[in-house]
This record gives sequence, structure tokens and C-alpha cells, in this order.
Amino acid sequence: MSLTGPVFLDGIIAVTIAAFAAVVWLWPRLTGRSPWHVVGRIGALGLVNLLVLLTAATQLNATYLFFSGWSDLSGALTGHLAQTAVHRGGNQQAAPDVALAGAAPVAARVPPLTVPMSRTGLLTYTVQGGLSGLTGTVLVQLPPGYTAATAQRYPVIEAFGGYPSIPLGWIRVFHIDQTVNELVTAHKLRPPVIVMPQIEFPTGVDTEGVNGPAGDPQIETWLTRDVPEWVGQHFRVIPKRNAWATIGYSTGGFVAAMSTILHPAQYGAGIAFGGYFKPEFGSFYRPFTSTSRLARHYDLIRAEARRHPPVSLWLETSHADPVSYPSTAQFLKATSKPTAVQAVILKDAGHRDSIFQALVPQALTWLGQNVQGFRPTVGSGPSQETDRATATKQSGCHYSTTTLFNAVRRIHRTQLNLCGVARRSATHARSAGARPRPGGRRPTRAAR
Repeated sequence: MSLTGPVFLDGIIAVTIAAFAAVVWLWPRLTGRSPWHVVGRIGALGLVNLLVLLTAATQLNATYLFFSGWSDLSGALTGHLAQTAVHRGGNQQAAPDVALAGAAPVAARVPPLTVPMSRTGLLTYTVQGGLSGLTGTVLVQLPPGYTAATAQRYPVIEAFGGYPSIPLGWIRVFHIDQTVNELVTAHKLRPPVIVMPQIEFPTGVDTEGVNGPAGDPQIETWLTRDVPEWVGQHFRVIPKRNAWATIGYSTGGFVAAMSTILHPAQYGAGIAFGGYFKPEFGSFYRPFTSTSRLARHYDLIRAEARRHPPVSLWLETSHADPVSYPSTAQFLKATSKPTAVQAVILKDAGHRDSIFQALVPQALTWLGQNVQGFRPTVGSGPSQETDRATATKQSGCHYSTTTLFNAVRRIHRTQLNLCGVARRSATHARSAGARPRPGGRRPTRAAR
């Protein structure tokens, strides 16, 4: 019996209706004042409310595919998900090193920081795009020691969220800053500058990160040209394409793949969790038809088959994820040298943030192992003394206090991942408002 099948779903509805009818029928017998009558009324009302909540939860899961089946639910509770690694195309280490012209210019000397920096090195900017004409929010997470190591330059990770989302979700939900710091400390990744731009214009609209026709938001231009150019003029970053990468989940996974495939001169690598390879617009915004020139432009399967850009991609999908698996399978079939793809295919997994979160360390470790600009080097990370001085200057706290605070947050995050499945599902439904989507997508095209 499938978790999302009609037998189970209709059975839950039937049991709920039967329980409600039974309570109505038996209620006159429960109106006495004895303790047993009180307990009976509490139990009857509690049972009906529990079944109503269960009915709502199973219907939401069937619609938005938080959990694709019983094995997926079991894997979420136990923390075990079977996965298969697939490689397609060329050499993962060589592809990002191919020289291409056209990247955003990087300033030889950058101005001092002009906005307040949080204790953890997070800065918030309002950036006006010169090419797109858009003005949006950009968050920048600086690595520890950035303000002290004034001669050091850093690689860049540009991070895109699902729909709906905000840039801060990468910090609050995915804890990418903590994960990166742990990998840097373990010498598995070179410390990067993490850039998290706004992708919804206006906020709440599922734009898929693409350029619309004249008069519509030019979001691809904003993300892949305006933001990189602004970063290069304001931060000490490495200009080489093998030191620029994208990362995204769900809708952001499409944006990450799109940015890397269509702009290989800027990005040498990309990471996509639960992404797909053709834009999947919602009901309220559709800037072009499926047969238009722009639709062909954003068909990444077609783009790969025609161009084979020299980039390395790390992809996650699941056989049970109808959002990402069909187009990912087509993309893998079209992949050829010099494009290099490392795909992690889960056996039974839905389309939800908790799956993507668990794989962030694996994906970033792959980035540090295979892409030259992110590969850790001797002296690439800040020393312990620099970390201590930076933490003291930014937060007024001793380094050991900050370390203890981060350890407590990691423990709390682990507890949530192991025990908070039901809470995460409810949070997804509330956070998306009228059209909740786990990580940003509905599971069927008809629903879109």
C-alpha cells in the first residue's frame, strides 16, 4: 500500500469520517459527570482531531511529495538513504580549467567594507544592477579572517534558493556557513566568499531566474552578470572561472545549472539539489510559451547537446522525485565531453529541504576535491590566532565561547534532522502560504 496511493489516502478519509460519525452517535452517552465520562469525551475529541490532522498531512504529502513512500519516510526517521553515484562526460578536474573569455572583471584593489558585519561575517547589501535594471538584496558571507588577511583572495560560491525562499534561508535553514567552516577546518575546502542574491522579482513571484521578454524582469542578467560584476568590484575574489561556482536546490537547482551551462566563462562548476533542466513556471507568471525562442534558450538539455560547455556539475536526484528525475535523466543522456557530471541518485527520496541539507557537505567536499580554485592549499585557511582575533573583534567574545556556541547549534541541528520530520513538513506547508512547495516545486506539471 503506497503512502501516496488512493487506497491509503481514501482509507484515512473513510476512517476519519467514521470516527466523527461515531462520536456524534455516542456523544449523548458521554455527557455524564463521572471521571469516566470526562475521560471518554477527551478521548473522543482527541481521536477525531488527530485523524483530521492525519488526513490533512497525508493529503498535503500526496500533493507536494514531502515523502515519496514508506521507505523514504523510514529513511528520514533513521537518517539512511541509499544512493548511487553516476559519472557522465569528461574529466571533472580538467573541465573548469579550460580558459574562456568573458568573465566579470575583478578590481585590483577593492574599497573597504561599508556596511555593518554580523558576528559571523554576514553582510547585507542592496545592489542595483546596471545591465538588468533590477535592484535587489544580496547577502555576502565572508570567511573567517577575511578582514585580517588583506592580501588574500578567495573563490566564490553563488547560492540560489528554491521557490519560495529568501537568501537568508541558506544561513538559517541550510547552515551553509557552518558546513563550509567545518570543511575548511578539515582541509577539504578552500575558504570561499558565499554570495546569496535575491531571485524573486517581485518577492513571491516564481520567475525561475530567467530573463523575460522586454518589459519583464531580466533576472538571468541580474544573477549572472550584475551580481558577479558587483562582487568583483567590492570583494577580494579570484578572477578565474575555476574559482567561481553555483549552488542551488529545487528552483535554485535549475538556476544553478542554468547559470553554469549558459555562462561557462563565469562559472566553472555548479551544484544542484533536486534541480531540473527546463523552467517550470507557476500559475501566476509565465513570461514565454513552451515553443518560443526563450523556451529553447532555457532548455538546458538542448543547450548541453548542442554546446557541451567545459564545466563540472554535481547533481542530486531520486527515482522517486518526479520534479527533478525525468529531466535529469535526459540531461545525463545528453552529456558529453568536455562537460563533466557527477550525479548522486537516491533510491527512494522525496523533494524536501532535509534531503538537500544532508548532502551539502558531500557536494562541497566534491567541489574542494575536483575544482582547482576551491581545492585547499597550504595556508589557505585562517590560522587559529587570526580566527580568535577576528571573532573577538566582531563579537566581543573569547574564541572558546564562540566555538561552544557553534557546537551547541550543530547539536541542535542534528536533533532536528533526526527527530523533526513532522515538524519540517508542517513548516514547509506554512512557509509557502497559499502555494506551499517543498524546496520550491510542485510534483506534477498539471499542478503547475
